[in-house]
Amino acid sequence: MSPLTTDSQAPNTIRVSHLNHADRPVRVLYVMGAGRSGSTLLDSILANHPDAVGGGELVNLHSAGWSSNEVCACGKLGTECDFWTRVRSAWQRRIPDATVASYIALQKHFEFPHWFGLIQFARLARQRFFPSGAFQTYLRQTAALYQAIVEVSGRSIVVDSSKTPIRAAVLSRIQGLDLRLIHLVRDARAVAWSRRKSLATDQAAGVQTTIKPRPSWYSAGYWALINLLSMLVCLLSGSRSLRLRYEDFVTEPKRELERLGTLCDLDFTATITALLHGDPIRVEHPIAGNRMRMGGSVRLKPDWEWRDRLPTREQVICWLCAGWMLWLFGYSRNRRTAAEDVAMQPANATRPI
Repeated sequence: MSPLTTDSQAPNTIRVSHLNHADRPVRVLYVMGAGRSGSTLLDSILANHPDAVGGGELVNLHSAGWSSNEVCACGKLGTECDFWTRVRSAWQRRIPDATVASYIALQKHFEFPHWFGLIQFARLARQRFFPSGAFQTYLRQTAALYQAIVEVSGRSIVVDSSKTPIRAAVLSRIQGLDLRLIHLVRDARAVAWSRRKSLATDQAAGVQTTIKPRPSWYSAGYWALINLLSMLVCLLSGSRSLRLRYEDFVTEPKRELERLGTLCDLDFTATITALLHGDPIRVEHPIAGNRMRMGGSVRLKPDWEWRDRLPTREQVICWLCAGWMLWLFGYSRNRRTAAEDVAMQPANATRPI
């Protein structure tokens, strides 16, 4: 029997045959959106739930963690981290014919974006109705990865903050995954400010390669396209989804975590209590992502730096490039100062940095 068969009752998904009779559908909380939107923070907070494990940017696990041997949040190299070493063994036990190199090659063909993702979306649209053998292999190996993470962690839910909508579209094709999509949005001007900064390579600090600054027009265009594709995935995937604004999450964590709990069928009461008391959230083994993951824990600290430091000219450029979508997401062209934001926050909210 082929490892993948088309489900006649759901022609737009591919059903993964049971790799192990004990396997159950893995619930995946997938965070997508533009980079520098707070996905690492959200990943860590969601993974604080006792039933969840934070994987970080799993899209980069094979290439960064196992091929380039970059550093895990625990401080060890990807090939030396006990958790990811056991995950790799469990993954390859499920699919003996797979290798890290062959999986990366499949990723480059089906998942990594070309021409800002437009070509990849066209390829996935074709695979939706006429799945090739290579695409079926790729889905089988991807499903096995999530099953391996659940097996090793002993938890039933995987948080994946890979961000790319291309991967979300791929995951929506695997019926063996219980996919919940979280479309994370942050003001494009904040993203542009973050991407203007350069960072030198510092592997121990979680900066694996030199990060060069990007001009605001480029960042705003990238932000608009990624969020547009994310909206399309939410609309077309058939998976349960929710749009979450970074600004709402960091100022009203109780309300937003309750919304997320409804989406994910989870009770985040304990996490809410910890956040409102300013307690640190422990970070375990997320791979790749923001360098904040290397500190062992994170705290909910809103960041409004861009409002005071991004030049007005650059803010205007962002609005010209992406203003229509900023307006759609409820952002105002007028900015408030950080001091005004502090005054507007509830008494128990975390103060911004």
